[in-house]
Amino acid sequence: ASRGMSIAYETAAGDVFPADIMAYYRYADVPMCEFWQPLSEGYVGSLDFKPVKPAASAAHLYGKPRLAAEAFTSFSHTWDEDWRDLKQVANVNMAEGVTHLVFHTYTHNPQVGFLPPGTSFAGAGIGTPFLRGQTWWRHMPEFTTYLARCSYMLERGCPANDVLWYLGDEVDHKPPQHAPFPEGFRYDYCNPDVLINRLEVRDGRLVTPEGVEYAVLWLPETTRMLPETAERIEALVRAGATVVGEAPRQAATLRGGRSADKRVERVAARLWGRKAGKGVRRVGRGRVISGMPLGEALAVAGLRPDVETQSADGNVMWLHRKAEGADIYFVAAPVGGGFDGEVRFRCGRGRVQVWDPVSGTVTDMAGAVADGTTSVRLSLPQAGCCFVVFTDG
Repeated sequence: ASRGMSIAYETAAGDVFPADIMAYYRYADVPMCEFWQPLSEGYVGSLDFKPVKPAASAAHLYGKPRLAAEAFTSFSHTWDEDWRDLKQVANVNMAEGVTHLVFHTYTHNPQVGFLPPGTSFAGAGIGTPFLRGQTWWRHMPEFTTYLARCSYMLERGCPANDVLWYLGDEVDHKPPQHAPFPEGFRYDYCNPDVLINRLEVRDGRLVTPEGVEYAVLWLPETTRMLPETAERIEALVRAGATVVGEAPRQAATLRGGRSADKRVERVAARLWGRKAGKGVRRVGRGRVISGMPLGEALAVAGLRPDVETQSADGNVMWLHRKAEGADIYFVAAPVGGGFDGEVRFRCGRGRVQVWDPVSGTVTDMAGAVADGTTSVRLSLPQAGCCFVVFTDG
């Protein structure tokens, strides 16, 4: 049978204008975001300019295996792009969750005999020219093969993040993409639609219909909450979920008046108790952890960091996916430098290999296993990356 039409579209809601930054992607077959080059600490070229995380979270929680990105957009045709720089930009955004790159810009140039550089994409002069007029065009397969290998690996299995960051019930722009978060852990955003309609609890973990799992639900903003949200959170806790955060104080709606506030207050009393405090409160089969920072709460919940870096070169960028019979970690050198040191993974299973997406080679590694973790020594050049793969056999 032939496939029907599929649709992909880029970010807008919650970025360009306030809205639910995830529900926007619910109807996309391929959610799409974008990233620019060069990297920047300012606005254009920073993660806050065109954030990947909201789109990645939507892809993960709405069961979309591919997250596309308009890739390598820039403000001027400089014709001096360096592959190492482009590779580093790609690594940063693949570590954020991008799995499929759509070049900005590749255009068809049917004419012959023209003198490079030149492009048939005039427009406003934006983009990175992936064109046969480039001096490195003959070597382009080296770069695209690297990206294709990364894309293939990044679409295997399911994302493996520990924390669901609940965005709250009041529509706003996305949070800052460099918001403080405990080192060694990863998160996805969660919106009201997913919380109400797409989560259940299995063996103490929050699970989507596609099998993506999370260890805890984090409530960083809980002053105001819809009654139905509070009641859904209570149901998840009673079924075995772990929630980190403080009790809501009032309803985030005028609908229902005082009765809405009372619904929220009753849930708060049942889950958090009558007096706010620090500690763990058992409710049903689950628990509520409050009165402490998220990092401390994760330790109280029995979670150690998924990835820990031991090197003077700084922390690696990383991403974790679980496939049948395998744990897959994408690991990249810090921005602006290489990496040489130990990386400890929260995985103690069998065989450890390093898969090199540049050469396509697979190398068996001698990992030091202890307490359910494995330490592997990695040496990566500037803009280098690899996949560390743990398998059962």
